[in-house]
Amino acid sequence: MAHAAILKAALRLVTKSGFRAVSVNDIAAEAGVGKMTLYRHWPNKAAVVMDALLALIGEETAFPEAASALESLQQQLHRQVRFFRSARGNLVRSLVAEAQTDRALAKAFRERWLEPRRQGVRRTLECAIAEGSLRNDFDLDTAIDQLYGSLYYRLLLGSGVMDERFVEATLQQFVSGHGAKPKTRK
Repeated sequence: MAHAAILKAALRLVTKSGFRAVSVNDIAAEAGVGKMTLYRHWPNKAAVVMDALLALIGEETAFPEAASALESLQQQLHRQVRFFRSARGNLVRSLVAEAQTDRALAKAFRERWLEPRRQGVRRTLECAIAEGSLRNDFDLDTAIDQLYGSLYYRLLLGSGVMDERFVEATLQQFVSGHGAKPKTRK
């Protein structure tokens, strides 16, 4: 019970006030527990916040089952944009900003948020290659950065609207550059 209360309190406070403005004491007080209860489960604030992010949000941006890998990718990109446009996008923006000066948060964010998501994209792109929808002669890490970097760029810098048209244009350009060439008949 205390564990769930701490996660909810951490998510609520950091979403509202930002990572830097919230202390372990604030999270414990909001959850109605002592600070030592929090420290029995987590070594620091970054770990609590990452657990909250993953436990309470986790599957909202997962890759759905679909008829093809590209269709799954398209649906997941739409999910990611909806997530980023919500208040939870502000949480991710705040965490990325704070990760620039907080090494523990930067490590936790990379290892627990970014890397698992990159692996999901990698698996989906590999499936699209195996299905024959994408070529097999491009660097997957660069391709992941091309696809998702544009979402994070717009999230972090507010450089443009993140909507359905943006997702479709991004995916269309990606497929245009990486799509399998039609086989010619002899």
